[in-house]
Amino acid sequence: MNPIFAQALAPWTPQAPSKTDLVTRALILGLTAPDAERAQECADLAEHWAQGLTEAEVEACKAEAMKYVPK
Repeated sequence: MNPIFAQALAPWTPQAPSKTDLVTRALILGLTAPDAERAQECADLAEHWAQGLTEAEVEACKAEAMKYVPK
């Protein structure tokens, strides 16, 4: 693709989620899963994607995920 077109289309080009986004989403799914088996699958994904993140980043993901848990 022509670089000029690529630059012009950049705001509408979907971006891959960051590792912190993936961890947060997996945690949300795990916390709201319908059963323990699916919750564990999500927890396993979150743990996999969290590799390489700092402890502070993981804690921020946990805090963000808790905002979406029904009370």
